[in-house]
Amino acid sequence: MKNSFSLFEIILTLIISSIIIIYSTTYMKELFLENKQNQELEIDKINFKATKIFIEKNKDKLEKINFSNHNLYFENNLLLKDVKEFILNKSAKQITIYINLKDTIIQTWEFDL
Repeated sequence: MKNSFSLFEIILTLIISSIIIIYSTTYMKELFLENKQNQELEIDKINFKATKIFIEKNKDKLEKINFSNHNLYFENNLLLKDVKEFILNKSAKQITIYINLKDTIIQTWEFDL
C-alpha cells in the first residue's frame, strides 16, 4: 500500500512539474518575442528622430535628399531604411515633410526657413 501511494505521489509530482515547465517555457517564448519587437520599434524610433534632426540641421541642402527603393538617401549615403512614403513640400517660408516608416511611424514635419 505504501509503495503504491509513493508511486502515485511521484506520478502526480511529474505531471504538475511538466505542466509548470511547459507553461513557463511558453511564457518565456512570448516574452522574448515581445521584447524583440519592442526593441526593433525603439531602434526605428531612434533612427527616425536622428533623421529628423539631421534634416532640420541641413534645411538648406534638401535638394540632395533622394528617395528611392524604399530608402532615403542624402548625397547618395543611406539616411533611413524601409521608408514607405516620403513627400517633401517646400514653400517660400516653410518646409513640410510627410514620412511613413514601415507603416508603424507616420509623421509630418514642418520646418521654418
